Amino acid sequence: MILRFSLPRHAASALATVLLCGCAAAGTGNGENPVRHAAAGATTVADGTGTQTASVYGNYLAGHFANRQQDLEAAARYMSEALTRRPESPELLRRTFLLRASIGDMDRALSLARRMPGSTAEHGAATVLRTLAAVRAGELDQARRVLGELPGRGLGELVAPLLGSWIALAEGNSPDNVADLSGLDGIQGIDLLQQVHAALIHDLSGRREAARKAFDAATADTDVLSLRLVWLAANFYARIGEPERALGLMDTYLKRNPGSTTAKLIRRRLDAAESPGRLVDNAEQGLAEALFNIAGLLNQQGATDLGLLYARLSLYMHPDFDFGQMLLGEVLQNQDRSAAAITAYRGVSEESPFRYVARLRMASALQRLNRPGEAIAALTAIADAQPARHEPYYRMGNVHRSEENFAAAATAYRKALDRLGETEARHWRLHYFLGIALERTDRWDAAEAQFKRALALKPEQPYVMNYLAYSWVEQEKNLDQAQKMLQQAVDQRPEDGFIVDSMGWVYYRLGHYEKAVRYLERAVELRPNDAVINDHLGDAYWKVGRRREARFQWHRALSLDPDAEVQARIERKLDTGLNAVDRPDG
Repeated sequence: MILRFSLPRHAASALATVLLCGCAAAGTGNGENPVRHAAAGATTVADGTGTQTASVYGNYLAGHFANRQQDLEAAARYMSEALTRRPESPELLRRTFLLRASIGDMDRALSLARRMPGSTAEHGAATVLRTLAAVRAGELDQARRVLGELPGRGLGELVAPLLGSWIALAEGNSPDNVADLSGLDGIQGIDLLQQVHAALIHDLSGRREAARKAFDAATADTDVLSLRLVWLAANFYARIGEPERALGLMDTYLKRNPGSTTAKLIRRRLDAAESPGRLVDNAEQGLAEALFNIAGLLNQQGATDLGLLYARLSLYMHPDFDFGQMLLGEVLQNQDRSAAAITAYRGVSEESPFRYVARLRMASALQRLNRPGEAIAALTAIADAQPARHEPYYRMGNVHRSEENFAAAATAYRKALDRLGETEARHWRLHYFLGIALERTDRWDAAEAQFKRALALKPEQPYVMNYLAYSWVEQEKNLDQAQKMLQQAVDQRPEDGFIVDSMGWVYYRLGHYEKAVRYLERAVELRPNDAVINDHLGDAYWKVGRRREARFQWHRALSLDPDAEVQARIERKLDTGLNAVDRPDG
């Protein structure tokens, strides 16, 4: 993902231990049972009938259910109501704070945070928000004091040094404003993050050579370059009069990420700008950068709830931070909260180099919300506004294909190819998906050419080999070649039920029924709810004389809602047996 700092593989597990230590306590679904806590001493209620207690229970349970359904806005409302009725519950207070902060309601979250003690690990995010509020108010001594309440373990071990270094800069302690970063020295996998923030702080403090050394160290390993790191470093080099180095760094990134439209736009802007402005221009933006980095690392390690929370904290400090908006949208989409993700992507400014990608992601979110018509309309508008870009038509084809409108999908994919001209290895999916659309609209010769082109670009790609070989098997041609292809595909994807089914089916076509049974039984284990795979296994059982098991599999396939053609064929087999069915294998 373009927004994250990349970590060396050897450091990932060590970093995960630091980041996730104590995360369970900080999440929204663990710890003390607030229902039980709220009910403690609840024999005295407002009207003597238990109405108040029941309302606490009801609102808590409704909030818990909404949270599990990823409807955090509803969860926050229900938990807030429960807290109103039971304000002395520390666990309801904590959960309500987390939900309010997670939906970006920072004013209410801050008022709740001020009611929470800052010396406990589970209240770490509340302590961070209180620290940030003090910085925004210009109360730097207070910010330093509140930050000192963070426990020196778990996530606090990373957060306190990073934020402390930026608070020191805001305080004007130029000789010592990177001293806090030494607190990161013992955390494996944080060297890169430490170098980047040292570079940014040195730059803002006017220590150009120290900043240069830190950026040089951060960008030395080209295998771990992220777009954010490259942009920060290239911006610095351009500002100190080294444009060739800035552009060279962008080119290094683009060699590894040739499809990054955002990186290409950033490079053009750097090339055109005589004197670009700083990307991080003050301490508040530096704090936002630190929180953004923490959010990205948490998201990488699977702590998406905390990643969401820290993305919100980053935007609290820098509301116009486009990188933060993009990360927020990504986290929300990964949590299947597409409507909220659309809101996040809409927050990306029109002038941002991320605007094009944000619009594409909004269209994807509309599709996930089962609004394909709106998704296609959005992609059409993007295609019209960006006549040189192929991605809108490619994604439009994907929407049509998901709706099984294969003719329209083929048209969209063709338009994408027209815009691309000559395709490269990274475009193999476009040929593959076009092949599927053509095959499903009975244009086999054209489809076969697309599958072969995809394999020319991406040799031995298992899904392409599977689709092409299975199509040959269904047509009873090129069976030996199909068998070889499918063996390669199975070797790469032994747990993919569809590929294993294809392997079994080619053995069936070749008359090797015992081998077919072995593969098809495995395919049913992997994909027990697929009608066609169960039907295939029934046919193979019939061929080896296991007639009762064959009928069982056909009945099973009928229960799995097959399409009309498959259903009619199975019903005929159940009536008269396999050999009487008018079918090439019969």
